[in-house]
Amino acid sequence: MSIDPRISSSEWEVLEVVWEKAPVTGSEVHAALAERTSWAQKTVNTFLSRLVEKGVLEVRREGRANRYAPRLTRDACVRKESESFLRRVFRGAAGPLLAHFCESADLSDEEVAQLQRLLKTSGKTPPDAAPLTGANRSNRSPNHPLP
Repeated sequence: MSIDPRISSSEWEVLEVVWEKAPVTGSEVHAALAERTSWAQKTVNTFLSRLVEKGVLEVRREGRANRYAPRLTRDACVRKESESFLRRVFRGAAGPLLAHFCESADLSDEEVAQLQRLLKTSGKTPPDAAPLTGANRSNRSPNHPLP
């Protein structure tokens, strides 16, 4: 069975706590989120239940408390969300997605170098391609592929 969950931004916040502290109770998740959210315990419990239903978390009863642990790694969820976003917004075309983010994101020189290394090691860029610098990074057209 392939799990392809749609995870809301609030559910991501809950998941971050579970990935960091698992196995964890609903009360522990609530306490960890208390500084940055005003969610009631019942709200946190609802998010946890949804994540169990979606197959992202597993739950185990311990005494009177439920303990939650991830069924999927953070990387697996990021990959699924990225694939979903790519299909929905860019109709599955990675080139326009990369061009969009390179054009609109404020990439550091280190991030640009990392992207170039990834493209070179994947064999997707010619070895003599011009380096992507701050100057030509900001003046490219939206449809221009990465060098």
